[in-house]
Amino acid sequence: MTLTVGQVATKVVHVVKSSDTIRFAAQEMTKHNIGALLVVDEKNVIVGIVTERDVTKALALGLENGLVKDIMTSSVLGVSENVNVTEALEVMLDHGFRHLPVVDKNGKAVGIVSIRDLVRAMISPHEMRFRMSMEDVKGTSYICPVCGHEIDEFGYCGCGTGSG
Repeated sequence: MTLTVGQVATKVVHVVKSSDTIRFAAQEMTKHNIGALLVVDEKNVIVGIVTERDVTKALALGLENGLVKDIMTSSVLGVSENVNVTEALEVMLDHGFRHLPVVDKNGKAVGIVSIRDLVRAMISPHEMRFRMSMEDVKGTSYICPVCGHEIDEFGYCGCGTGSG
């Protein structure tokens, strides 16, 4: 089964206005432990994105009292919920992005996805849970952390979570 961006994206979208201060944007990122904020206008239309990289650069240039509009990326690319994870990763790599807005058919933001979200989605459950491939896990008497059953010689457990 191919995972889509809609399945792995964060559904809570934090936003700022272009007239907000860079300090406020940094505080919002810190408060919510996130690396990017969408910038919206008064109609909640996406007009940009501001990232922790933008904030760091602004601080290095002495712009800590500046406005989000001074540092945001205004040419924002988004992906739809039904785009597969690999395609979204290609967009990020091609453009040097670490975050992409997820938009519905009307262009409204319904989520945000990070490069970390996409890489996690591409790694097998065995790699994620045990830091080993399915071949290395099966038949080794590792216990599935979800159901508590041993992963058998075929790589399966009782609930399927530990299975590849």
